[in-house]
Amino acid sequence: MNDMTDARALSAIALSAQETAIVAGRKAVHDNVSPRVLRLFEAIRDYGPPRVTLDRAVLFTESFKATEGQPLVLRWAKALLHVARNLPVTIFDDELVVGRPNTWLGRYGLVYGELDGSLMQSAAEHFIRNRGNPAGVAITDLDRALIDETLAPYWQGRDFTPNFVKALPAQTRFMIFGPDADNIAMQTGVMMASAVFRHSQNWAHDFAKILTRGCKGIREDAQQRLAALEHPRDLVEAKPFLEAVVITCDALATWARRYAARAAEMAASEADPRRKKELDEIAAICAWVPENPARTFREALQSQWFMQMFSRLEQNIGGQVSQGRMDQYFYPYYQRDLAEGRVTEAEAAELLQCVWLNMMQSAEVKLSPTAAASMEGFAHFEQVTIGGRRADGRDATNELTYLMLEAARPLQSSYPELAVRIHSNTPDRLLHAVAEAIKDGKGMPKVLNDEQIVPFYLANGATTAEALDYCGSGCIESRLVNRETQVTGNGVVNYGAVVEMMLANGRVRLWKDLPFGVATGDPRGFATFDDVWAAFRAQLLNVVKHVMVQHYVAMAQKPRYFAAPFASMLHDLAYAQCKDLHRHGEYIDGAIDLSCIESVGKGTAIDSLAAIKHLVYDTRKVTWDELLAALDRNWEGCAAIRELCLNAPKYGNGIEWVDELGFDIERTILEYAHAHPKPHGQSFMLRCIPVTVHVPMGKVVWATPNGRPAQEFLSEGISASHGMDVKGPTTALHSIARARCLGFREKAADLINMKFTPATLAGEQGTRRLMAIIRTWCDLKLWHVQFNVLNRQTLLEAQKDPQKYRNLVVRIAGYSAYFVDLSPMQQAEILARTEEAII
Repeated sequence: MNDMTDARALSAIALSAQETAIVAGRKAVHDNVSPRVLRLFEAIRDYGPPRVTLDRAVLFTESFKATEGQPLVLRWAKALLHVARNLPVTIFDDELVVGRPNTWLGRYGLVYGELDGSLMQSAAEHFIRNRGNPAGVAITDLDRALIDETLAPYWQGRDFTPNFVKALPAQTRFMIFGPDADNIAMQTGVMMASAVFRHSQNWAHDFAKILTRGCKGIREDAQQRLAALEHPRDLVEAKPFLEAVVITCDALATWARRYAARAAEMAASEADPRRKKELDEIAAICAWVPENPARTFREALQSQWFMQMFSRLEQNIGGQVSQGRMDQYFYPYYQRDLAEGRVTEAEAAELLQCVWLNMMQSAEVKLSPTAAASMEGFAHFEQVTIGGRRADGRDATNELTYLMLEAARPLQSSYPELAVRIHSNTPDRLLHAVAEAIKDGKGMPKVLNDEQIVPFYLANGATTAEALDYCGSGCIESRLVNRETQVTGNGVVNYGAVVEMMLANGRVRLWKDLPFGVATGDPRGFATFDDVWAAFRAQLLNVVKHVMVQHYVAMAQKPRYFAAPFASMLHDLAYAQCKDLHRHGEYIDGAIDLSCIESVGKGTAIDSLAAIKHLVYDTRKVTWDELLAALDRNWEGCAAIRELCLNAPKYGNGIEWVDELGFDIERTILEYAHAHPKPHGQSFMLRCIPVTVHVPMGKVVWATPNGRPAQEFLSEGISASHGMDVKGPTTALHSIARARCLGFREKAADLINMKFTPATLAGEQGTRRLMAIIRTWCDLKLWHVQFNVLNRQTLLEAQKDPQKYRNLVVRIAGYSAYFVDLSPMQQAEILARTEEAII
């Protein structure tokens, strides 16, 4: 089929709203967007790929050089004050919500010397080699000089990453990095350690504290507590923390006042009366918040933006800082302003879209190639949570819920990362609006299930009111903003590697058959499938053990290298106990501290085990010699055996014994985690949230018995393997539910991707069909689900003409991104996902 035929084929099929806009050359998916917002959006997109911004890193380094020997939390606060006093202040035409760490209107990426400064120079070389790549990272010659002359010399050996690696036991280090453990930028073993990718795991602040009290109220409370300190221990431990809180409040207020001054200066020379009025308003707002409590909707938005931007200046939170329940804490301001005539619905929507565009410019740039491959397309998890229930159990939907949902629809952008909480009594009106938004084709919003997440928190010690007030955070996780304290990145179990080690007596083919796992014997000697299972279980538990080991090492190391006075002062327990959140490994009294065992490739493992059971033992169609030879040859010359493996019973098709294998895999890990709790009765959670880790982790795994070729991506989330669930979405969801082991409080978040063609969900009937699927998912008590509603042909066209389709947004994992920003392998993974048919 030639290009002209392809284009005609695309025009002849039903299109999503996003596809329609792109094909028609329209600037927006829907019309509910102002000319101002469109101008800002186009300027941001025209700037090009994210550019490294180093001002924060340089200023932070200057401060750290001047404060050596002081308590770390105090050094961090002083560094934030130095940044706030000296960071360039820039306001662009059309901006209404201000505050940025860079000096251009476009995407930027902060870097953090204290996290992985040892990798800066190699990363800069990589960025320079890839100049001109639209999916790359931009860096200037001046940036490179600053890295070489200022940043790298100071942070080399002082940063967290190499010191964490050195602290690992030798076998754990080998399991993560393989035999080349000196190359700390590349994790090419059978598990992964994400603690080196960010200061903090996903996190959501209690933004309402500053909205209602202002920096002034928090500062005054800290000063009163300082004045009351008497115990010698408190003078050593609590005093630096409270002093850091005071300085951090000063820093945030100082930064805002500098924007007030800049806006006033610009207004004085502005000739356009309309823009002069806007600048005067910006000046007045920034002079008031966040130092004081917000009084209006716009003040609340500006104050919250300063807070989330300041959080980014403080530390790298994995996938960006989450926004919490925006439709709840902003609603009183919106409701009052609407009633009193200070804002219209259209004006409020424009302000929200200005915030969305601010979020869009902040890209998470990774210095480690492994980290970058794990978060392709500049993954972002600034979850804006809407819907759900109130603390008294009633539905929480309000008019701001609908406004936020609609304000996220028109732009050809993946921002904000919108998450809607659904429960058994979610109003049909909201569910209908959600389904219509999903049908736009941008993969938004994703959906979280109160019927699963609230009981999870109750089982782990939350009160009912607390559990009902959870917010989405990170990829598809959740948070209780004043009870949870775990901020340490997790380790990742590679189920595909576990299958390979089970087949090879603990050895890994791509590492020249080096032994990574335990000795479980030659599978030719496995008399029954029970022997296969025993070997798989032994390999799995060995990996899980090392995942937990690296986590304990990370928790012990982090307080030596990181502090977070801003995040800690906004957390009830951390602030009350004067304990920085990065000390959570020591336990903060009253906390729910749920560390993570991440897992990747569940469907790959289930289908591989099922193929072995069915072909080698139940039907005896294949011998072990034949299967192992075919795997060793990566299926070359073994098409008949591969066809048998591909056609063996598969997860996701309602076959109970196959789905039970997934249940048993989870039970194995959960039993181990339950038997090995953290101190104070805290849990290690099991979850399956791959982001794009299933792509790089697939590259270290040889061919597997489910028919997958060597080094191909693994299955993603807890979805069935690509293209293997063929009985429709309802059957797939029932299989997925059957394979989850919910008998342990440690069982946590799981990601589900589903893909439909626009024709399948066309019209009101299609909307109702999608609503019914979401209701079924809710009844099955699955944690999460998200949808791509796109045509395969559109993705193929985008590969051929990336410029025309540069704004095509697709759902990846717990985030959406521009399709053209993805690697060829990640694009192929999305193309390979099952297109669900309604059966």
